[in-house]
Amino acid sequence: MSETFMAQFAQEADDVLGAILDQTADCIKLLSVEGDIEYVNRNGLRALGLSSSDELVGRRWDEIWPVDGRARVIEAVNRAGRGQNDRFEAYCPIAAGQPRWWDVSVSPIMRADGEISHLLATSRDVTEKVQESLNERRMRERAMLAAERSDSIAREMRHRLKNQLAVVGSVAKLLARHSEGPSDLIDRLENKLQALARAQDLLTVHRDRPVTAKLAIEQVLEASGAGNLIEVSTLPDARLGDDAVQQLALILGELQTNSLKYGALGNDSGKITLTGSLGRDILTLHWHEDCGRPVTKPDYQGSGHMLLTRLGSTSGMSAGVNWHGTGPAVDFHVRVMPD
Repeated sequence: MSETFMAQFAQEADDVLGAILDQTADCIKLLSVEGDIEYVNRNGLRALGLSSSDELVGRRWDEIWPVDGRARVIEAVNRAGRGQNDRFEAYCPIAAGQPRWWDVSVSPIMRADGEISHLLATSRDVTEKVQESLNERRMRERAMLAAERSDSIAREMRHRLKNQLAVVGSVAKLLARHSEGPSDLIDRLENKLQALARAQDLLTVHRDRPVTAKLAIEQVLEASGAGNLIEVSTLPDARLGDDAVQQLALILGELQTNSLKYGALGNDSGKITLTGSLGRDILTLHWHEDCGRPVTKPDYQGSGHMLLTRLGSTSGMSAGVNWHGTGPAVDFHVRVMPD
């Protein structure tokens, strides 16, 4: 065959090959064995957001990738340079900065003598598939978090219900032993259940974080309607668990009930102050009543006193009532959460 024919055939073969490569939507690059870009097809330029091959030809292929992805690209070039095929998936934005994910394959191109002359790098845009996968993963993660949260809330509610039933049972037994009859028992138990309901309202609103002593006391007193009649001093910055909040609600409810019936809240001249001090994991509260008139200590200690003694004592520290000239002074204790 003449040299002219061979040259023409080679030119036509190049044109045919170029036309074939331009038909694919993939980004096809011909690399030197060292990884320099020698050719990129037309659709590849379009996929990369480029208008001319001059923007790529002559550059190292790994340099067009983000810094944290270059090591994987270099590894693929080295493997292809040793005659091995390689494939990986990686992130690389296009020229306009838009995010893209690519499924990349790199293969050696052999000459007739078996020597590697070039490397063929084919990149397919799989951004849509990756985004769908990421969205599915996020949805699964959100569903798992929602399920875990639901399970956590259910466990929490079971725990609280169990504790509250135990408290109700204990209070009911105590009131039954010291009530004057069924009607008195019902009235007293109703008051205690209302106090526990107020505590549960508080715990539900602040379910995701511990309740401070200041907030618990303020809201328990406010819910009872006596908040503006009781002077609360600055309280220590102590956090309370569920049991302590329920203790506070029951004790403060009992103290207010007694005060309305017999003490400072039952007349216009009465005054109550509530102060607190923090020991080691124990909050001690001091309830001081001034009835505005002389008051004598009662001869009989009823169910309220028993309730206070039982609920207001903890870790060897006992609740107590001391009487002064114009009313009772009550000390009681609740456990706080450690820092």
